[in-house]
Amino acid sequence: MEVISRKKVLAIIVVVILGVSLFGVTLILQRKEVYSVPTVEVLRIHPEAAPLYSLVEVDVNVSADFDNPFDPGEIDVRAVLVSPSGRKITVPAFYYQEFKRELAGGGERLSPVGKPVWKVRFTPTEVGRYGVYVEARDRRGYTASSGVYSFQAVPSQLPGFVRVSSRDPRYLEFDDGSSTFFVGINVCWSGSKGTYDYDEWFAAMSAAGINMVRIWMAPWCFGIEWNQLGRYNLREAWKLDYVLKLAEKYGIYVILCLMNHGQLSTQVNPQWSDNPYNKARGGPLNKPEEFWTNEEAIELFKRRLKYIVARWSYSTHLLAWELWNEVDLTDNYMAVREQVAKWHREMATYLKSIDPYNRLVTTSFANPNLDPLVWTLNEIDFVTIHKYGPEGFRDIPMTLRELVLKALELYRKPVLVTEFGVDWRWEGKPYYYFDKEGVGLHDGLWSTLVAGSPVTAMSWWWDNYVHPFKLYYHFKAVSEFFKGVSPTASNFKSLVAEPLLQNESREERQLSDVRVYPSLGWARPYNNYFVVKPDGSIEGDITQIPSFIQGRSHPELRNNPLFKVSFPVGGRIIVHVNSVSRAGAVLVIAINNSIVKQVNLPDRDGKYEAFAKEYDMDVVADVPPGTHEVRIENLGTDWYTIDYIIFEKAALKSAKARVYGLTNGTLALAWVKNPERTWWSAVMNETVEPIRNLKLRFKDFKDGLYILEFYDTRRGSFVSASKVKSVEGAIVIELDELFDDVAVRIRKLEE
Repeated sequence: MEVISRKKVLAIIVVVILGVSLFGVTLILQRKEVYSVPTVEVLRIHPEAAPLYSLVEVDVNVSADFDNPFDPGEIDVRAVLVSPSGRKITVPAFYYQEFKRELAGGGERLSPVGKPVWKVRFTPTEVGRYGVYVEARDRRGYTASSGVYSFQAVPSQLPGFVRVSSRDPRYLEFDDGSSTFFVGINVCWSGSKGTYDYDEWFAAMSAAGINMVRIWMAPWCFGIEWNQLGRYNLREAWKLDYVLKLAEKYGIYVILCLMNHGQLSTQVNPQWSDNPYNKARGGPLNKPEEFWTNEEAIELFKRRLKYIVARWSYSTHLLAWELWNEVDLTDNYMAVREQVAKWHREMATYLKSIDPYNRLVTTSFANPNLDPLVWTLNEIDFVTIHKYGPEGFRDIPMTLRELVLKALELYRKPVLVTEFGVDWRWEGKPYYYFDKEGVGLHDGLWSTLVAGSPVTAMSWWWDNYVHPFKLYYHFKAVSEFFKGVSPTASNFKSLVAEPLLQNESREERQLSDVRVYPSLGWARPYNNYFVVKPDGSIEGDITQIPSFIQGRSHPELRNNPLFKVSFPVGGRIIVHVNSVSRAGAVLVIAINNSIVKQVNLPDRDGKYEAFAKEYDMDVVADVPPGTHEVRIENLGTDWYTIDYIIFEKAALKSAKARVYGLTNGTLALAWVKNPERTWWSAVMNETVEPIRNLKLRFKDFKDGLYILEFYDTRRGSFVSASKVKSVEGAIVIELDELFDDVAVRIRKLEE
């Protein structure tokens, strides 16, 4: 046997080791598994001395191996801050691309500037020195940290983030305890001019006193996850950056809506076929309703929420996250509503866990009566209402007031009407184009604030109606009237007012008609009993007066209305019929359980359209003097629809004004309205008779001397002022004539 020398043995060992190493390296290269340990470098902290509640931005350089910067499983970058009080705060970083904008050919163009970078955005809520460092973790679990840096937070006059008031849960207040009434409108997306549209809109809105808007992250504007699932559109994100900073500049607060119903709909504004969550586009879902329970979809959506929070939660002007727009219009909502409510709880809880500022969270429904499963969740901070005409919305002030008051009573949370309009349609000839004076807009703005909402009703038609029709003066007027009033400090309750009848005999009193507009669509009224009072107001929940008078085909929806009405000298009942089902109907007017009018309504047009003006006719019944119960019934097979009911000579003209208002015993803010002056009367060019020689008694005042001021709600100015006394807790005001409306402010003088 040959004896191998020690040198040869060592040489063989070296060759073997090198061979094995090279073989291993070759295998790793073939499997593309070469990794580098991540590194993190803080490039800049700006500013180093930041006013309290203002933005601190940290630019970060991250070197790591990742393919998708939006997947925390591949690369997770975050900042850790230690506040002056010692509180540890974790803020996720986000991947960012700078852009340059230009307006070319009437459209916005964005061009990338430089390479993508990582950023951290933070808003200090304590005065003093903050410590901060940034750490990253890659897909293999390797971590890296930057050095520890610091910045100073200095005192400022900024009020902070918006919260639900702890003093009065109807209202909103800032971190510093101040509060205001908000004046709002939707500006959900831009036109072809992109962010340049917002330059124009926000300037006009701010000048008009508008300080709240609602913006969608829609697939066609500001939507960051539509082109590709799990990868975000940095152009759209940059546009939202720009608009949010513009809102801050103009003192405007934003409700940011994260999802719209069409994304999960195959029926209503359907966008499901283009949704990246759709399996046909490579997503995890076979059908839209799986979104609520599919684990992969839930995880992907949480990932998107994390990016949204990282990029935009810093802003004190981002008032709330709105999880959904009109979630009840997604596919098969009623069948999965319990899962939807569970999803809302999970996502709201997650948002609050990752949002360092615990921002408000809400959602919305198309049906204003939906959905207690969601609104009763503790994780949902305020209630929203959407309400549109033309059907069931002719009387905007009474309808919105009742909706707000009912929701306040049910949920004990702030109630915001975040969408409304006299017509829901955008094609053809919607009625708002004919309401050129903005009567419907005007009534929505005023009626909601005096009902106890913290925000005016927010018109939907911003770019095709309010802006081109130059209707901003309505916002300016309501803003000026409520300016300087702190709703949370005022301890308001609803103002109680009553008409004072003149010294007239019954024969001398002038009588007026009461017109009742339905407010409820395709739903069962939970209340069907209403009392028409001598001043023309309705006792009972008028939001439950139905447009559909149901026959035998839908017993589950049938709860047709019954009215108690006094006719001092007798009169007539007029029911205006719009259309009828294909199966036909039989209209009945019954007085005190006796049928006084019966009309067969066979199908005329062969359509199943509820408001096609198939009949467009009055059905009339005479009524003798006295107080009667009047039932509007249907003895036929299927439904017919009504536009309104008139009770002739059932109200006193001098008592017909409606008073809506707030008071605390020493301050009252009231809105006095002629109910005959509606957007419908304006569009139809109906003659509106003014209310003359009006006397009203406002109640529940402390005794003493007050300043009484009348305010022109269109010009936006006080037109007169006088001193009045409160006698036995009441103040009497007089108006020679009321054609439309007037606002009244009553404030106690210092003794």
